[in-house]
Amino acid sequence: MTVVVVLATCIGLGVLGVVFGLRRPRLSLDGVLDVWERPVVPGSQPGPEAPGAAVGSTAVALVLRSRWSGHRLLGTVMADLDLTDTEPEAFATRLLATTGSCALAPLVLWLLAAMAGVPVPAAAAIVLVVIAVPAGVALTVASLVRRATERRRHFRVVTGSFVDLVVLSLAGGVGIDGALHSASQVSPDWAAQRMGRALSTARDGGTTPWAALEALGRELRVPELVELATTVQLAGTEGARIRQSLTARAASLRRHEQAEAESAANAMTERLFVPGALLLLGFLLFIGYPAFQRILGGF
Repeated sequence: MTVVVVLATCIGLGVLGVVFGLRRPRLSLDGVLDVWERPVVPGSQPGPEAPGAAVGSTAVALVLRSRWSGHRLLGTVMADLDLTDTEPEAFATRLLATTGSCALAPLVLWLLAAMAGVPVPAAAAIVLVVIAVPAGVALTVASLVRRATERRRHFRVVTGSFVDLVVLSLAGGVGIDGALHSASQVSPDWAAQRMGRALSTARDGGTTPWAALEALGRELRVPELVELATTVQLAGTEGARIRQSLTARAASLRRHEQAEAESAANAMTERLFVPGALLLLGFLLFIGYPAFQRILGGF
C-alpha cells in the first residue's frame, strides 16, 4: 500500500509539472514595452520567445544544437522544423509532453489495477514504460515528418506555377532577374512568399538570385528548387536560351505531380479494399441471419 501511495504522489507531481510547464504566461503591457526596448545581443535568442517556452524544452533544444549540430538526422529535423515554421523549443516541448504521457500511461494503468485488486506484476509496467518512451519520440517525429512532407509537396506545386509565371514574364521581354522577382510577388501563398523573401534578400545583399534559390532549396531540402536554380544559372552566366528550358522544367514538374497523385490514389484504393470487403461481409451476414436462424430453429 505504501508503494502505491508513493507512486500516485510521483505521478501527480509529474502531471502537475507538465501542465504548469506547458502553460504560457501572459506578458503585461510593461513587460512587452520592456522587451521591445531591450537591446538585442548578437547571437542571442529574441526576448519575447523566452517566457513562452518551458525550461526543460529550451534546455533540450540547446543541447541538440550544441552537441549534435553536425549530425545528419538533426539536420533533417531542423530542416523540417524550418519548413513547418515550428520553433525548436515548441517541438522539444511537444516531444517531452508526448514522451512523458506515454511513460506515465502504463504506470497509471498499473496503479489503477493495483487499487482495483487486480494482480499485475510491476515488471510488466516497467517493460511497458521502456517501450512507451521511444514510441512517444517516434510519434512526435513522425508527425513532424508527415507535416514536412505535405509542405514539401505543396512547395513543389508552387514551384511549377512559379516557373510558368517566370516564362510568361520572359515572353513579355523582362530580364531573368525581374522575371524571378515579379513571379514571386504574384501569389500570397507561403511558399511563394518564402521564395520572394529569399530573392529580395539576395538582391539587397548583392548576390545572384539563382544562388538564393539554390540555398533555399538546400535549406528546405526541396531538390526541384535546386534544379530550377541550376537552370536559371545557365541563363544568367552562360547566356543559354532560358524560355525553352524553363518550359520543359515546368512540364516535368507537372508530370511528376500527376504521377504522384495517381500513385497516391491507387494506394488509397488498395487500402480501401479490406474495409469494403468487411462491409460486404457484414451486409451478407445481416441479410442471411434470419434465414440461418430459421434453419436452426427447424431442428
